[in-house]
Amino acid sequence: MNFTQLRCFIKAIDNSSFTIAAEQLNFSQSAVSKNIKDLENTIGVTLINRAHHRISLTNAGKYFYRVARNVVDDMDYTVAYLQSKKNDPETLVRIGVCDTPFEQKILPIFLRKLRESESNLNIQFVFVLNNSIGELLNHHVDLCAIAREDVDIIEDINFEPMVQGKIVMACPQGSKLAEKTEINISDLVGQDLFLLDPNSSLNVQLNFQTALINKLGMDHIKFVQDFLAMDIYVRGGWGYGVLPNFIADYQTEGIKYIPINYHEISPYGIAYMESFTNDSVLEKVISTLKSAINEYLFKNKNK
Repeated sequence: MNFTQLRCFIKAIDNSSFTIAAEQLNFSQSAVSKNIKDLENTIGVTLINRAHHRISLTNAGKYFYRVARNVVDDMDYTVAYLQSKKNDPETLVRIGVCDTPFEQKILPIFLRKLRESESNLNIQFVFVLNNSIGELLNHHVDLCAIAREDVDIIEDINFEPMVQGKIVMACPQGSKLAEKTEINISDLVGQDLFLLDPNSSLNVQLNFQTALINKLGMDHIKFVQDFLAMDIYVRGGWGYGVLPNFIADYQTEGIKYIPINYHEISPYGIAYMESFTNDSVLEKVISTLKSAINEYLFKNKNK
């Protein structure tokens, strides 16, 4: 497997065409096709459906595309950055994120505050859901925004908490439970609930979902693929969503988030290896991220 194969695969999918991919890469169409076929042979699975001059991703291809895209983007970004900053490569900081709605709101604030402070840090975000420990251990990221429960099994990883974890319920505006200030587990009996697919959930989410299923059974529980799907179903009035507070998007119209009367869960924050020794970078990232979170929560505390 090599970067040429990955680029051919990504370009073909991005353009839904081997021909256009070849033009953009300045390759022949047969060269693009061969590189992709060699890639499939190397990993032993079919990534692309080929039929009637149209291409589409297989299920394996959909998963592989996201990983391959991150790998190629990371390499391109790193090479370009190091070439432009030959004398100061340590200003590059790679932060692992889970791409939750909460992060989608706070990270732009974080970047704005960094720029306002005239920081020379160059931030690169890397998607790490379900592989946060591996990304840290392999030094693919320098810091990781994650729940402590997802990384605290490794002694060499330090953790700085940012948000105390709580389980909340996403309620459609005007629904019965949306009028409460706190929801008890008993309030959930007989309610249609949406939980996140275990394959795309943080450990802290999985632990609560397991406890909830053991308590309520599966009769009124459905799993959704991601946060966006949960948001759509809840706003459509089809039921209630259950998730940690550091995932929720408090700016979403048509949804109220009500805390569930359940013990506090693992906090959300920044994890990093003990071997990360650039204290000034660490202090800058943590203080700025805390400031961004506080600004976001303050603006939305009454929503």
